[in-house]
Amino acid sequence: MTEPDDQRWLPDLQAGRREACAEMVRRHYEAVYRFLAHLTRDIHQAEDLTQETFAVAWEKIATFQGRSALRTWLHRIAYTKFIDAQRAQRRADALRERIPSMEASSADPLDSLMADEAEQHLYRRLHELDASQRSLLVLHYLQGMSYREMAVILDEPAGTLKWRTAEALKILRALLGDEVKDHAPPEASGPGSIA
Repeated sequence: MTEPDDQRWLPDLQAGRREACAEMVRRHYEAVYRFLAHLTRDIHQAEDLTQETFAVAWEKIATFQGRSALRTWLHRIAYTKFIDAQRAQRRADALRERIPSMEASSADPLDSLMADEAEQHLYRRLHELDASQRSLLVLHYLQGMSYREMAVILDEPAGTLKWRTAEALKILRALLGDEVKDHAPPEASGPGSIA
């Protein structure tokens, strides 16, 4: 089901009006970009995938039926774009293994965006998780998505995602070690807080 603010201009969006498209981008670009930046760990790739996400959304907006919030639908498209990009990267890496190449720079562009040392440490540990675990934590704690919304985005049952999110959080806490002590359970922490 769409959010009340989105419902007002959804008919214009589905009718193909450019002002409505601009409004969709204005309202949802930042959240989709942040989600992809956390998943890719590459601000340039995140920008590219965010633009691709909105291009696909604009192309397929007529098929949007409003059974989920527009932001959930956009995150589902973004996640699909991320998975497609990962597959393409694996194919490119396999090809590169057959062809000698020069070493690429390994500097993490997100590190330069994070001023706080503790936050950098948390994000480094977050990025040690596999992409599937990282996706769960980013969607739930950083993007503020409910398990129901995540179920739509990741195409998995909400109960399974709740369990997998708790497991991913345990792994992250283990990676952080003694730095995380006696914090409230994940549901009590609320969106926006990982530990």
